[in-house]
Amino acid sequence: MLVFTAWADVDLMDAGKSDSAVKMLVFPKSLRVIENRTTQIDRVHAFPFDPKGIRKTLLKVDPARIVPARAGEPFFGPVTRDRLRDLAKQYSEDVILIFRRNQKAEPKNIAHIHYQGLLYLARQNKVLALRDYEKKAPEEHGAESWRNLDNAGLKSLAKEARKILHSYKFEKRQSAY
Repeated sequence: MLVFTAWADVDLMDAGKSDSAVKMLVFPKSLRVIENRTTQIDRVHAFPFDPKGIRKTLLKVDPARIVPARAGEPFFGPVTRDRLRDLAKQYSEDVILIFRRNQKAEPKNIAHIHYQGLLYLARQNKVLALRDYEKKAPEEHGAESWRNLDNAGLKSLAKEARKILHSYKFEKRQSAY
């Protein structure tokens, strides 16, 4: 039996594809940062994520150099186009940065944290995918090393988001004549 999924039911985080025909962005834009978790028990991992890490990295670094940047409430489940439209109605920001971090434990006490993200342009209903990052650290280290590892992963996402947004920045060029 063949099962077809509608285009709105695909998890956009896992797809990793950007939309085409994105219009150039005129700054300043407002930014909302939202964490996506795959399940409600996602936060009960082997190591604690620092709740202030998002504020210290994604909001403070301000990936787009656009103001104001605010944190939104995390949501659970797949990131679909319908869910993105609902978020755009809930929040009035122009750009919504959604990120996900997953922990994968392997033998030899090595943990991998996989970071995924995407930018949703609310006014255009377009998605810009961010490159995935994977950070590794031995599990034997303390909570401070986990915080540093998490901050490094979030900073990588912030740099990538800034690079992507600035590639779509509209710049008015004046003639030299």
